[in-house]
Amino acid sequence: MSVSERRPLETPAIAAEPPRAATLTVCCMTAGPAARLAAILSLLRPVADEILVAVDDRADPALLSRLAGVADRLILYPYAEPVDRPLPWLHEEASGDWVLSVDDDEIPSARLLAALPLLLEAEELTHYWLPRRWLYPDAATYLDEAPWRPDYQLRLVRNDSRFLRFSNEFHRPIVCLGPGRFPDLPLWHVDPLVRSRAARLEKARRYERLRPGMRIAGRALNHAFYVPELRPGARTAALPERERSLVEGVLGAGDPPRGPAVNLGRATREQIDRLWPGRSLARGDYRAGLELLEPPPTLTAGEQRTLDVRVRNLGGEAWGWGREAEPEIRLAARWGTTGGEPIDGVELRTHFPAEVAAGGMDIVPVHVLAPSAPGRYRLELDLVHEHVRWFGCELAVEVEVGPRRRLAVMGDEGAVEGLAELLAVLPELEPLVLSGSDPPARHGYPRLPGLRPYLLGDTPGGAGIGLGTVLAGRTGTLVRAARRLRAGGSSAPLPRGGQAFLEELAGCEALVVFALDAPPHAPSTRERWRVVATVLAARSLGVPVALGADVFPPSPKRSERALETTARRSAAIVFTDLSELAAWLAPT
Repeated sequence: MSVSERRPLETPAIAAEPPRAATLTVCCMTAGPAARLAAILSLLRPVADEILVAVDDRADPALLSRLAGVADRLILYPYAEPVDRPLPWLHEEASGDWVLSVDDDEIPSARLLAALPLLLEAEELTHYWLPRRWLYPDAATYLDEAPWRPDYQLRLVRNDSRFLRFSNEFHRPIVCLGPGRFPDLPLWHVDPLVRSRAARLEKARRYERLRPGMRIAGRALNHAFYVPELRPGARTAALPERERSLVEGVLGAGDPPRGPAVNLGRATREQIDRLWPGRSLARGDYRAGLELLEPPPTLTAGEQRTLDVRVRNLGGEAWGWGREAEPEIRLAARWGTTGGEPIDGVELRTHFPAEVAAGGMDIVPVHVLAPSAPGRYRLELDLVHEHVRWFGCELAVEVEVGPRRRLAVMGDEGAVEGLAELLAVLPELEPLVLSGSDPPARHGYPRLPGLRPYLLGDTPGGAGIGLGTVLAGRTGTLVRAARRLRAGGSSAPLPRGGQAFLEELAGCEALVVFALDAPPHAPSTRERWRVVATVLAARSLGVPVALGADVFPPSPKRSERALETTARRSAAIVFTDLSELAAWLAPT
């Protein structure tokens, strides 16, 4: 056979491996009783790849043998408040891709049991909040109003440290990042049925002492939840028959037979507290090194920026990443005068972008917010354990803070778009657009409502002697208030946004009027008056005015020509093009 007749080699087909099904670990912390818990875990056995039970060391030793037949792993642990303290350790012990946490007084609904395999297939999700329904006054009904509904519990989570966090916040032990859902697949909470009112009242009191002041639905949270007898006549709803049968089966279950001997694990207090967010740190853990990786910067007043800092963890505890990391160790930037006086209102925190292990190092862009007034300041960087202490590893530098160049701009949208040309010459300018009463745009230059609400609010429409008298009176009041503000005096604030307008305008370097920004069909004289009032207010504040030569269209009316004359005489410059304006605004 010739070469041309040879058939091309065929690549043998390689069968694609089917995706691995996600696995599920069911976790429970318990002190018993064995009968109810064994019945709950038996319901979950068909959908669980692993059942992990942490047994409170105060429990009856017989509980261990009773649970041996339904649990894959039993671990005895030392109890300590708060009750959720072992959760981080328990999740670390779990081997499944997902973890479902249930309490020994929570019965998974039939709908939840049927849906669990499908929930685990959602690769785009990291967690589910499951609604907990409180059964009361018996197994036939549940409480169907606030605070018991909704009572979402973060119980089904992807077992991945990139998404999973633990919290020392009371009643919020788990935090999960990423997308999640709230499926209508309840856990039936039987606490009101299996514990006496006295026992639940004592639990509410104990929780209130541990974390006082929590509120929900206008009531003390713990008492509102755990003692529904305090809300006579609370609305209830009936359980579907299938769910009622499931609940009654669990509540009526007898003690399970003793199971085979299991390899009982034991956890120590040190193992549990090593991961608990509320743990205390040793004195030697508050050691760190900070190094600024750039020369001391020059900032603009009020500017927020990041500075690259090399951070070394010289202690024995890792620092967690992100906003939810606990213990709450953050990088902090604070300011003071060169003489050491602290400056309030400009302190910022920066979270770590990734965990910094004990003995580790990372480069972190640290957020700083410059003081609002120009001058020379002392910037101090340090680490802080929130609500506990500062590390005391300060890195201090002196920083020059320059003035802002805020520019109030008045004109139509075409004039606003022309700001791009002005910023190409003077990029340090910060435009503040006076935009009538329009709401601020989502993107673009900051906007400030102009004087239309102050001057024209609650006035008769059109023109006339009555309107002119009102405008003249309000303009005079505006000018006098501007002069007092410039002199540092005080008076009753102007209504309808007038005072806020003056205070913002006073912080600007100049006012530039590009064009008459009148709405369509608005009375011409009234709108010209508004521009002139704005110019007069700026001049009274000591803010120079640049007026475009073509702001006022030609008018046959003597009153309108007089307004134009007033504006021109009050302006520091009347410009004809952007180059002339840029030259006037250029720093000397």
